[in-house]
Amino acid sequence: MTLKIGIFGAGNGGVTAAADLTEKGHEVTLYQSPTSKNDLSRIESSGAVSLNGKPVKIHRFTKDVKSAVQGNDVIMLTVPAPAIEPVAEELSPYLEDGQYIMINGASAMSSLRFKRVLRNMKHDVEVRVGETMSLTYASRYDSETNEAHLISYNEHNLFAAFPSRFTEEMLEVLKRMYEHLKPAENIIETTLNNGNPESHPGPSILNAGRIDTAGDDFYLYKDGITEHTVNIIHEIDKERQEICRALDFEAVDKSARSIRSGYFRESQSLREQFNTSEILKDIPGPADLADRYVTEDVSNGLVLWASIGDAAGVETPVMDSVITLAGVLLNRDFFQQGVTLSKLGIHPGSGSELNGLMKYDHTR
Repeated sequence: MTLKIGIFGAGNGGVTAAADLTEKGHEVTLYQSPTSKNDLSRIESSGAVSLNGKPVKIHRFTKDVKSAVQGNDVIMLTVPAPAIEPVAEELSPYLEDGQYIMINGASAMSSLRFKRVLRNMKHDVEVRVGETMSLTYASRYDSETNEAHLISYNEHNLFAAFPSRFTEEMLEVLKRMYEHLKPAENIIETTLNNGNPESHPGPSILNAGRIDTAGDDFYLYKDGITEHTVNIIHEIDKERQEICRALDFEAVDKSARSIRSGYFRESQSLREQFNTSEILKDIPGPADLADRYVTEDVSNGLVLWASIGDAAGVETPVMDSVITLAGVLLNRDFFQQGVTLSKLGIHPGSGSELNGLMKYDHTR
């Protein structure tokens, strides 16, 4: 069945999704904010994008929010976690009853945050909202050639609705778009399986000197994850797994999770898996320490994980250390600025109570 899909977030993932979902037979509208600095002039003028060498004509490219929302079955957000609230405020006045909001990116309890915006705007529209643990693609878009390169799908991508009692309903619709989506218990589980907070901030701050001097010539996955810096990934991953176990979620280590998602090869050490991954190794950056690899993945990643750990009764000393050092390097108080359960109106008395809140939306 053909779906009408509006995509918000016209970066690598959004442009790739517009072409890919069009190829799958869906009617896609790609929205670009008028304030966006991404050069999509060739898509705007031609209405088409090349996907892995094949021209694909999308249904509509627009900079008008209303036309990107109204009349569509699914609204998909491929935006960074810090942009969830601003984008939700922008599009919520045009939402219609019965629409499905798919937040397709690095999970950070984004569905709950989206719903809080609707609640604060006193907008009582009846929509379903859910999120993937990570972007459905490894992809890149070259504006000069108008070429979207779909490198790989995430082959095991956890998904949950908020509240979680709507997960199966949403998956019935969204699996027409992405067959690799797998049901999670709730958005706490998708958040704890976002691979970025354990992979990016620790190795980045340990390579701060190289990043300061190398700029665009630094490659974190290929060069920055070394015999010693990989240890910080291992330790953060151990803390993350302990939180998962405390909340009765599946606890799978970084290597195994990345293998089943199709990003890593088997029979290699974690360091070798990062260094040789055909999907990751040639991705440049970060070119600056104030990059999303640190700022977003600490403020919307590690701080939130540590907060969940507190609720689950799990200590997170290595996460806390990385949060502290990142703040020292960038002169920011990430503990104060970052996303926490309490800032989201969640005050559970226990881990089981936290899971219950995700099922029935008793948050405020």
